[in-house]
Amino acid sequence: MSAFAFVLNGQVGLPSSRQILAANGKFFTVTNPTIGTPVVGALKTAWSATANGMLVVANNAPIGGPSIYFDRYYLRLRATAPTGTLTMNFEAYNETGIVAGNTAVSTATPIQVNTGAAQSTNATVQVFAAGAITIPAAVGTRRLQDTASLVTGVAVDGDVYELQFGQDGLAASKNGGAAARATDPARIVAGMGPIVVAPQTTSWLNMWWLTAATNTPSWEFGFSYFEL
Repeated sequence: MSAFAFVLNGQVGLPSSRQILAANGKFFTVTNPTIGTPVVGALKTAWSATANGMLVVANNAPIGGPSIYFDRYYLRLRATAPTGTLTMNFEAYNETGIVAGNTAVSTATPIQVNTGAAQSTNATVQVFAAGAITIPAAVGTRRLQDTASLVTGVAVDGDVYELQFGQDGLAASKNGGAAARATDPARIVAGMGPIVVAPQTTSWLNMWWLTAATNTPSWEFGFSYFEL
């Protein structure tokens, strides 16, 4: 990877690691299909290795090629919020081989943020669509890469729930101010360890919401990753 600096008013500065990745055509983003239009999810209240999929990322690069690194994943709650929510729980799994989710799934188009670089990526990215993604039973070697829990309390329309992967320091959260949080949206952030998708393997995120009772959530979402 090449390095660079910028000069402004005679001062030399170093860009962030994400800016360097973007400058080298390695940084990609995925968003929900239509901005401002949420996608219906699923009301999942218990752990499952195969029924709670939210995001599937397969690395189609040949063995010895670049790996895919998760950067950030967020969900913005829209429409009627689920009731009785306490904690939102995530698991990241990896399996050798190319795994394709099925049922309530669509294939997204990653965008390489450097408009002057090639838009090609080794990733196939699947996102939920009107439900939760079904993950097939294991065929290759499957491992749990990490878990995370976001303490949401009562869910409010407009809440943003965010995972950051392998970050040295998390972005600040914003808690709701009202005691019952009836109308005050929050931004709740949690960290996971680095999630690396080696060539010819697949990683995915599962999610379930402890004690969620009624109202299926709808989401706007975003995901970013880089290839090295």
